[in-house]
Amino acid sequence: MGHLLSVPSYPACIVFDLDGTLIDSVPEVCAALNCVLTGQGRRALSVEETFAMVGEGATETLVRAFAATGVAISDAAVPAAMSAYLNAYKDARGNNTVVYDGVRDVLDTFKAADVIMSICTNKPAATTTTTLDGLGLLQYFPTIVCPEDTPHRKPDGRHVLACLGDDSGPAGDAVLVGDSETDMAAARDAGMPFIAVSYGYSHIPVSEMNAAAVIDHFADLPAALERLQT
Repeated sequence: MGHLLSVPSYPACIVFDLDGTLIDSVPEVCAALNCVLTGQGRRALSVEETFAMVGEGATETLVRAFAATGVAISDAAVPAAMSAYLNAYKDARGNNTVVYDGVRDVLDTFKAADVIMSICTNKPAATTTTTLDGLGLLQYFPTIVCPEDTPHRKPDGRHVLACLGDDSGPAGDAVLVGDSETDMAAARDAGMPFIAVSYGYSHIPVSEMNAAAVIDHFADLPAALERLQT
């Protein structure tokens, strides 16, 4: 009698953070910010400076960029600056963004296994869709929930639960994969396991996160998920 092949066991649903988890978008953010800043006679930011500013949404990043390069931006000036930033970001269509190694192969694996995949991001909807489309990743995610799509945003767990079609819970057979303390808090609030990637934009050590697993490479995700299912 022949040996039966083992079939991988994954959660029914995987919710992904985007920036710092699937893609390295800091160079794209930096380029778009610099379009705005230099257009107003300010100095350009380095990628390293921009890295320290991301993680809490585009508006907060923009505010930090202005504070770092001169007089703080006024509340009245934010909408116009944000519009200029979003236009610059959309026009790039991911040209300055890098898909992390292993992401495409792993998403293909999950797609073949009929795993339902969604994205939960604090990135604006306009830049999220154009970036994913430009990078060829849009096909994997039937559900993408951005800040404009829900009254709740990470670290509120209801943002994550909205990706599953119901922000009242429970999370069921789902896992959140992300890179930051914001993702960790959102997963805890949603009542679902959290897998942390160690290479992203977290401002605290991943060792301090209460993660079910930590992976150093995206290619390690399927095995980590299988261990959670056993």
